[in-house]
Amino acid sequence: MEHRLYNLKKLNELAQGDKNFVRDMVVMFVENVTSSVNDIYSLKPVENWKKIGEIAHKLATNFAYLGADKLQTIAADIEKSILCDKNLDGVAEKTEAMCNDAILVIGQLKEKFEIINEI
Repeated sequence: MEHRLYNLKKLNELAQGDKNFVRDMVVMFVENVTSSVNDIYSLKPVENWKKIGEIAHKLATNFAYLGADKLQTIAADIEKSILCDKNLDGVAEKTEAMCNDAILVIGQLKEKFEIINEI
């Protein structure tokens, strides 16, 4: 069995037993993160780090709600490096690692919640 990269404990607490709410939030997460990862992939070749930092900020919040703590930490680190410290050392590698793990989380969630669409 594959190790889950997320933990829905916080989301389940927020949902107070409403399984439809949880599923709706997961679907929204999958859609938003898929779009954000695609945006990052299009921005990396032109080195638009400021926009990537803004996307990382948005992703950090998404990852926190899904209990993807490792990803939340990486996204927050990318944001801080780019937007606060203006330090780009290792940011490209961190961004690639974050996107790769985000794709894994998306796949795990799609499988668990049987999300079938053209995302």
